[in-house]
Amino acid sequence: MIFIYSIIALFIALIWIDYFRNIDIFEKENLIFILQTFLLGGASVFIVLGVNKLFLEDYGLQLNGKILNDFVYSTVQIGVLEEFTKLLPFVVMLVFFKAQLNEPIDYLIYICVSALGFSAVENAMYFHNYGPLLITGRAILSTVSHMFDSALVAYGLILYKFHSKYSNSWVLIGFFMLGSLSHGVYDFGLFFSGDNIGGIFLIILYFLVTVSLFAVILNNALNNSRFFSYKKVINSSRVINSIFSYYGIVFVAQFLILMNEENFEFAFSNLTGSIISTGFIVIVTTIRLSRFKLIKDRWHKLKLELPFSIVPGDPYGMKSNYVLVKFKGESFNEICINEFYNEYFYLCPLTFRNSGIGCKKLAFVEKKLFFKNDLAFYLVKVFDDQKEGDFEYFLLRAKTGGMTRARDGSPITAILKAGEYQFSDNPDLTVNDFDFLEWGVMRAIAKPEDSK
Repeated sequence: MIFIYSIIALFIALIWIDYFRNIDIFEKENLIFILQTFLLGGASVFIVLGVNKLFLEDYGLQLNGKILNDFVYSTVQIGVLEEFTKLLPFVVMLVFFKAQLNEPIDYLIYICVSALGFSAVENAMYFHNYGPLLITGRAILSTVSHMFDSALVAYGLILYKFHSKYSNSWVLIGFFMLGSLSHGVYDFGLFFSGDNIGGIFLIILYFLVTVSLFAVILNNALNNSRFFSYKKVINSSRVINSIFSYYGIVFVAQFLILMNEENFEFAFSNLTGSIISTGFIVIVTTIRLSRFKLIKDRWHKLKLELPFSIVPGDPYGMKSNYVLVKFKGESFNEICINEFYNEYFYLCPLTFRNSGIGCKKLAFVEKKLFFKNDLAFYLVKVFDDQKEGDFEYFLLRAKTGGMTRARDGSPITAILKAGEYQFSDNPDLTVNDFDFLEWGVMRAIAKPEDSK
């Protein structure tokens, strides 16, 4: 079974390697270096085992059930040691392949891939020693936690190198200790929770907070890429669909192994429970880590918050006590409007009856602007009579609720009169500061090869 468990552990790691490939939109990393770092990360597990065997078993701390002792053990003997070993493959990249590390997201990718290699070997060992019941839980909780803890270490390096306010070397030490502490807190929670429902709930709560922090760290790294371009955006739908599909395979794999080792009833009962509990964690983690608000040179503040909030809502227009789960981050998949950035297109009224623009007009997306709460608007030139000489400025705001696309798949946007405001980012402006003209549809101009 060790071979099968190793394949499953490898597959779990590849889920997140593929994730990084999908969000690394500005300058993709060479897959050879990714795989090299992954293998070195896997090998680093044996450094931990060796250090524990040779030095710490006889002279280090031991778990004894006492809170302070076990917390120090979790943070120092586990957290510091493992975060240091996971850092080593990144150091190899930094020393021998420094040219590859030319944007902040590279620091996160390589150190997280190292963590994935470490996690894959560790997962295979746990599956082999303790059985298949651990598969789905470790597939999301332990794997993502390893990445987040290492991401904190990487974030210190990113701030030190790319943020002018954090050039002090204490930033490096501070974030390394934060990563080690985060690692220790998670492991300490596991040791003390056991099968206690309250303890398990607290671990999940802590995990979800780290997911939210992880998303902001990734977002900041992307915002400050030297290759940043509003022309490129992350296809959040592709990210979500890929991860959901991959984890579906992990759930099925666990079901098949349990059915073979136990029976169908036991396997089915476990699958149902996993979908309800672990499935919820997968959904929340995936959605939050797919939502990015890309704003050039922006550093979003790190906040201790859940990836979602519960807000009152009335989806059916009735006086009922509805509540809605609202996920943090940009909810709109900009991929549908991205193809028009800095391009000519046709702006058409959604309905020609009483249309303000009257008919199909040639238009050009000149700029992306951010107003209050970082809501994104697109400044466009709309030309008269298909002539580029005479034009008028309008603002477009993508429709994010209800029907967002026309029948041909073209995005629907609100057309707003630009007014007398200067065309630059303004945190005080809201959509209410502009006169709504009508709903429009952005349609691509057919290229010669499209008609063949």
